[in-house]
Amino acid sequence: MEIPDPELPGIPIDPQDLEILDTPTRFYEKLLELTASTERRLALCSLYLGEGDLEKNLIAAIRERSEKSEIEVTILLDFLRGTRTNSSGESSVTVLKPISEKSKIYLFHTPELSGLVKRVLPQRADEIIGLQHMKLYIFDDNVLISGANLSDSYFTNRTDRYFLFRNCKPLADFFHEIINVVADSSFIVENEQLVPSPKCDVHPYLGSAHLYREMLKTRVNRVIEKYKESRKTSSNCMSADTWIYPVLQMGLLGIHQEFEFLQKLFSLKNPELKMTMASGYFNFIRDYEESILKEGDYHLDILTASPFANGFFESNGFSKYIPPLYSNISDQFLRKREINGRLNVKMFEYRREEWTFHAKGLWAEHNNQLMTLIGSSNYGYRSVHRDLEAQVMVVTRNPTLIDRLKDEKNLLFEYSSILDMAALQQPEHHIPPLVRVISRLIRSFL
Repeated sequence: MEIPDPELPGIPIDPQDLEILDTPTRFYEKLLELTASTERRLALCSLYLGEGDLEKNLIAAIRERSEKSEIEVTILLDFLRGTRTNSSGESSVTVLKPISEKSKIYLFHTPELSGLVKRVLPQRADEIIGLQHMKLYIFDDNVLISGANLSDSYFTNRTDRYFLFRNCKPLADFFHEIINVVADSSFIVENEQLVPSPKCDVHPYLGSAHLYREMLKTRVNRVIEKYKESRKTSSNCMSADTWIYPVLQMGLLGIHQEFEFLQKLFSLKNPELKMTMASGYFNFIRDYEESILKEGDYHLDILTASPFANGFFESNGFSKYIPPLYSNISDQFLRKREINGRLNVKMFEYRREEWTFHAKGLWAEHNNQLMTLIGSSNYGYRSVHRDLEAQVMVVTRNPTLIDRLKDEKNLLFEYSSILDMAALQQPEHHIPPLVRVISRLIRSFL
């Protein structure tokens, strides 16, 4: 397959050590199952933790496990989302209180939100500046990677993707170290207070944003170089039919592994290559649009959420305009597709009664090989430039695993229909004139 090489070296795995979960309920059950069997380390890295009974039950399970066994527990969330309170005054931080004494709880705060902007922007709106968006769940040497957060809807009726890599110490060690260096550069919960970590040499928003970015970039790059060295000295199994590659995207720090890989991938010229892309929030940056529509030549299917499956559908306040914003983005993309004659690029929308759509990723199929990317990235401006993102790329020639990966992808399309100019004329896709006017101004915050 003409798949470009990612920046970081790969890890050969046994396909049987990759478990693909197919429902939110199974994702939740697996979190509890892995928690109960953890013996050394447990790390949860997510945007936020919800305040419902399911989330509290998960925290209770972690507490029970840590009382039975001396395990290292690390929680990394985003500061802005993790401190947002609900109507009852609860937040991620308050839900974590039962395990705060025996765990290390960190909250990453983007250095881009500081000074007057931090004082002026209200809660919720301040999150557009940048977030900790990685979704990595580590239990000993097992890595569960997803696009799903730790919240009740993600455990019940929010469609996403979930891959569990079992007994993969190199991958677990790498992501555990990434979590730790971001955590060391974040706020820590200490005596029910939020204070900068003792290892955070520059205050996340009171200090110099430039110095903070350089500090964190240096720390992340050390982990990257350590991983590269470890793969050089490890025994490679060149005959393996399945490889996995960690992929980071931290544009905030000038780390662009995902962006550079996708630029090469989207520019491929191979009419026999079939590519599929999914994102609950479809918002390609201009670089990706131009590579796909003006340079690339392959079949591409794009799956995104219908307005009904958008998590902001029928919201209050400005949030109610978010589904029409994405309809407008899809409208503009399809018009550019027509202009460039890329008729083998098609769009589909996901709609399932009482479900929302949050799945994201890429699949590429060619010559009895299949590649897929799974993780937190939505491939939009925020993912590229503002947020901290992590993915895993799987490349396989194993026929059984290829069938499993195809089944996972096809399951998403069972609830989809074509999204074209005719579909965009339906009432649910109505785009108010105001949305068309401001769309270009705010796309970089989506």
